[in-house]
Amino acid sequence: MSLRVGLLYNLKSERPQEEEEPPDADAELDSVETISAITQALIWAGHEVIPIEADLEAYAKLRDTRIDVAMNIAEGTRGPSRESQIPAILDMLGIPYTGSGVLTLAVSLDKPVTKKLFQYHGVPTPRFVTVPQGKGIPNFDLNYPLFVKPAREGSSKGITPASRVNTELELVRQVEAIHRLYKQDALVEEFIEGREFTVGILGNDNPYMLPIGEICFNEVPEEHKGIYTHKFKTEWNGDKYFLCPAPISEETATLLYDVAYNAYCAVGCVDVARLDIRLSDEGKPYVLEINPLPGLCPRSSDLPRMAAAAGLSYNILINAILNYTLQRYGLSPSDHILTRTA
Repeated sequence: MSLRVGLLYNLKSERPQEEEEPPDADAELDSVETISAITQALIWAGHEVIPIEADLEAYAKLRDTRIDVAMNIAEGTRGPSRESQIPAILDMLGIPYTGSGVLTLAVSLDKPVTKKLFQYHGVPTPRFVTVPQGKGIPNFDLNYPLFVKPAREGSSKGITPASRVNTELELVRQVEAIHRLYKQDALVEEFIEGREFTVGILGNDNPYMLPIGEICFNEVPEEHKGIYTHKFKTEWNGDKYFLCPAPISEETATLLYDVAYNAYCAVGCVDVARLDIRLSDEGKPYVLEINPLPGLCPRSSDLPRMAAAAGLSYNILINAILNYTLQRYGLSPSDHILTRTA
């Protein structure tokens, strides 16, 4: 079945960095390489692709352009609920779209709210407090070392070796840095010593669980060990830094899959998501992050690399996401849907 697919995206800017802007301001936006790869994958499956930049003109473009379904990878333009902007427009116009909806995308970008949902649903996550912008550190009973990050960012924005703090002075400095650079609340949580994994999920009622990836810190500089920084993601993405399938027992894999799927359901994800999980030295999993809009760069993003480890080409991965969407809306998927569970 050939469809007119609207590809909704936000492209990385080539503009100079503005004063007082964080150095990773555009980290979550997509590259020309990614947009081109997704376009070619959809064309490979016989679809017509209509690229639509998710800017301030997106509503008019979507209203005036006939598309059958939207492939949504848009991060939005601004604000704490920016990832939900395009889905809200698509809902209003009655256009089916890939991935999670307005509420899930708004909630998942807000890390403290997401963690409260995890706690309600019994999904293990590190204990935390939130420090509102401009406020001082509240009284807390968390145990050092602690980890500090922006409350409403993705793509490891704001994550550096300084994010791990061991003293009150380091904590105050890092919280103030987040307030100053990112103009938002800071999330402070207990740092979990142990191995870090990422779990990719495709589908809905009968999910396809991709091979688990492990972030390998052995070869990175000492100050980066144990911290999946933005620098790590952009500079150290060879196979020796990302082990997939992860060298873990079947029992551990099952544990990680179960925790990941529970978190996926708790936040209301559909079609696709990627989760970061830390396994403590005692063997207890803690969900650190959930990303319903995972990176899809064919060269370096975790989800395509996990798909490749499963023997799935990039073209199959992209069209599987689309066809889970078509299935969810009661439309007819093509032959590229995945049904095996791990």
